[in-house]
Amino acid sequence: MQDINIQHSVTSYECGADHLLKPASFMHFCQEVAETHASSNNLGYEWSTTNGMIWVEVQGDFEFVRRPSWKEPVNLRSNTGKASALQARRFVEMSDTEGNIIARADLMWVLIDINSRRPIPLKKAMAQMPDECPAIISEPLTLATEFSQSATVEMIAPRRDVDFNGHINNGSYLIWTLETLPEELCPGTAPRRFRINFKRETFAGQEIRIEHRIAGKQTQHSILSGDELRAEIVIEWE
Repeated sequence: MQDINIQHSVTSYECGADHLLKPASFMHFCQEVAETHASSNNLGYEWSTTNGMIWVEVQGDFEFVRRPSWKEPVNLRSNTGKASALQARRFVEMSDTEGNIIARADLMWVLIDINSRRPIPLKKAMAQMPDECPAIISEPLTLATEFSQSATVEMIAPRRDVDFNGHINNGSYLIWTLETLPEELCPGTAPRRFRINFKRETFAGQEIRIEHRIAGKQTQHSILSGDELRAEIVIEWE
């Protein structure tokens, strides 16, 4: 299974007020590259849904060397392979026109049964992919354990954030976190690196509680519905 390379020009709606790519937009790039690559190898959305399954991302590590600007052309390269009996690993890197790496992602995916929402072993799903996935990302974040401040914000999961799998889109968790992070807890201008662990699906209309904590240049965030943890996010700020 060969790497895939996709050219893209950054659009205005993928950028913030600073005219630079929003962090969540890179998450969306990674999702689209994953589907394009998987489909080209007969492992994409059509294959999975025809067989009663969907691909679900369970973890992602993201890193920015710099964020590209509006209209800037970029190249997206991705590879994939088995990480375990249940998990597929995917790396994505974004480079500029001179070949300089400007962002990276290290992603873990599983196949789940559409009805039971339970993971399906890759071998049972007959998902044919390489046994290895050569790394194209730096070391993961080191988590802080002592925090100076904290805050909790409540919200309702909006319908606009539901994707075509029927649950809240992965990028929305980061958007919610950045949107609700109190100004006094924000230690920088933009995320430089972040990690997201997805624990349970979230659906429109559910009551959400986001717990924020700060430790130096790092913030940690727990997204819950009732007592159930939906996602955890760690951000290292510029």
